[in-house]
Amino acid sequence: MTGKYNIKAVEAMVGIPAGTLRMWERRYQMIAPQRSESGHRLYTDEQVEMLRKIVAKTKEGLTVRQAIALLETKEETDDAFSSCVQAAASFDERKLKQLWDEWMSVYSVEKVVGEQFPALYEALSRADVLTSAHRQFAYTLLASKLRMMLLTFSSQSKQTALAIAPKEDSLPLLFVSTYLSIRGIHVVYMNGDVSITDVLAAVEQVKPAFFLFSCHQTDDAGWLAAMKPHIACTIGVTGKGMEHHSCYIGKTKAEWEKKLHL
Repeated sequence: MTGKYNIKAVEAMVGIPAGTLRMWERRYQMIAPQRSESGHRLYTDEQVEMLRKIVAKTKEGLTVRQAIALLETKEETDDAFSSCVQAAASFDERKLKQLWDEWMSVYSVEKVVGEQFPALYEALSRADVLTSAHRQFAYTLLASKLRMMLLTFSSQSKQTALAIAPKEDSLPLLFVSTYLSIRGIHVVYMNGDVSITDVLAAVEQVKPAFFLFSCHQTDDAGWLAAMKPHIACTIGVTGKGMEHHSCYIGKTKAEWEKKLHL
């Protein structure tokens, strides 16, 4: 979705001063307007509509935070996820990408990667209407989008995270890796069969602040246990069945920030 309204136009359209709009963006991170070549904010139709809804709710007596929470109710979220499930069940790549682009045009990228996408992953995994083929189709598209975002937000920060998925792309690991990249941390991401010796050599070379690892099987957990004594940085683990592991970092940005002390 293309941003086409500058902040003065939005001020007139929704009846909120430009300074207040800027403050809402910083404080609540509910939308992330695009930027023109000169750096000015450009709002999409969807963002303007969301602001109108927030203003309407505040006029009914709600606080801004309450209004935003109401607009992000489980019912509305479930509707959005239901549309994604239907698109996956039809192998509709265009529809899935359209839905995700709509999220990106309304919410901040941190919210989409740190909350929306992880919740969608859970919804897809639970949907009875989907076969394993449907799920892998959606997961593959989502992994592709996250990898592109990793490249887009890649930085040369002094802080580095080394992220490894031993068998194949792991969406939970990609979620947190992409989120760290958005936060300005340089992420070295790899997937596939890498020996313990080579991983430890990579740790020595990269000297990461964070070592992130995807575990989905007992073998993976054993692999991590063998390396853990040799890694001095903060270790974070993702994956189903690892919820009780001491290094487990959770599923959303609030948990990642707490566990990794961001």
